[in-house]
Amino acid sequence: MPYRDSQLADLVDLGARRGASYADARRVEREYEAVSVRDGEVESVTRSGDRGIGFRVLHHGAWGFAATDRTEDMSLRSVVDEAFARAEAAAGTRAAPVALAQVAPQRGEYRTTLLRDPFAVPLTDRIALLRSADANLKGPHAVSRRGSVAAYRTRKHLVTSEGTDVRQEIVESGAGLSVTAVKAGAKPAQRYDSRLVRQAGWEFIDYLDLPGRAARYRDDAEAMLDAPLAAERPTTLVFTPEFLALLVHESCGHPTEADRVLEHEIAFAGTTFMWPTDRGTLRYGSEHVSMTADATVPGGMGTFGWDDDGVPAMRTKLIDRGTFVGYLTSRETAAALDLPVAIGSARAEGWQHFPIVRMVNVSLDPGTQRYDALLRGVDDGLLLEAPASYSLDNKRQNFHFSTQSARVIRNGALEGYARGVSFQSLTPAFWGRCDGVADDWELHGFLSCAKGEPLQLMRVGHGAAHARFRDVPIEVRG
Repeated sequence: MPYRDSQLADLVDLGARRGASYADARRVEREYEAVSVRDGEVESVTRSGDRGIGFRVLHHGAWGFAATDRTEDMSLRSVVDEAFARAEAAAGTRAAPVALAQVAPQRGEYRTTLLRDPFAVPLTDRIALLRSADANLKGPHAVSRRGSVAAYRTRKHLVTSEGTDVRQEIVESGAGLSVTAVKAGAKPAQRYDSRLVRQAGWEFIDYLDLPGRAARYRDDAEAMLDAPLAAERPTTLVFTPEFLALLVHESCGHPTEADRVLEHEIAFAGTTFMWPTDRGTLRYGSEHVSMTADATVPGGMGTFGWDDDGVPAMRTKLIDRGTFVGYLTSRETAAALDLPVAIGSARAEGWQHFPIVRMVNVSLDPGTQRYDALLRGVDDGLLLEAPASYSLDNKRQNFHFSTQSARVIRNGALEGYARGVSFQSLTPAFWGRCDGVADDWELHGFLSCAKGEPLQLMRVGHGAAHARFRDVPIEVRG
């Protein structure tokens, strides 16, 4: 590692000597392994990895970035030349120079806490687990079954001209299950989840109990084949944490990204409806709704020691008892909005990408009542268990979601299934209907949040508990 230390430091020193007001060098090494089983047979075994260095400079008030997967001196000097050339080209197009919010220099190491390294688990054990889960996905009408497990390792080392020198090793484990059931005269039913991921070792895969989960998914899919259509009317809805994790991601995480506020993302990802003048006044939801961005949550897919600006992991409120109060920021966007750095959210998918504002762990805060008490407050309603299709406008203000599985709630108890359920709403109207959040908070992970040009796929985390929403108009499609 001393060789790598000196390499990054030499790049940063060269950038400073050539006149950069700021420079950083970031080395990233990534490993990935996955096993997939389809209908009881091994479908694929995948192994991949890459490594490289990304180099940034602030010069003449503009960013310049370049990257390489080669480490000889000539390639690294070419990266410096390219970064400065891009900064000079960008300087002529900027309306104002880039400024960075102040952060103290950082030094240290961060490592994921592991009980069992997922890369060390024998391939035979992984396949045996997936075949056991596949056996439980079998049902009288199951026509397609899939299961997978995956492991991810990322090593990062960041050195900056301000004195930051931090190393990180992040390990993540994940699994996916899917079953499709088909019956003559009925609409096909699917039950699946590809968001079973966490920053953890193989112990998380054990915790998931894939065979037990597979049996539940099979039963849901089979039941949905014969389920009657729901009644199309305003309905009390209770959402599982799994469903709410996606709603939080789309309707709070994205519109609070500060680069969308500054319209950096307008050509690709869109803007927002949560503007700086709205902070502290915009009614986002009911008093039961608070949301927090937290890069320190154990096991979160958005957890780290430092972001790619070198900002240490922090937590901040985005929504406080229904009122919009905060943003996800990088050092650049915090300075542009004249905000202190309340949370660092500059993250790059890999060494070849420029860091942009990305979600950390953005979560719905837990409530104080038990889930069964929440259900007892429903005389006639639906429990929506998992999202299916969804769409949103480019401000994240108007959305439409459907569900894979809906359970009927009568007099506080679950009774059978209903199909065809979807709903559409404006974000503040939807969250304004929330009249209770349970205390059974749990964490979910997302593997591929898409943003940026060129496109970057980021892993992020979201926590939620069961929550109840009154009088939500639903649509029913057979």
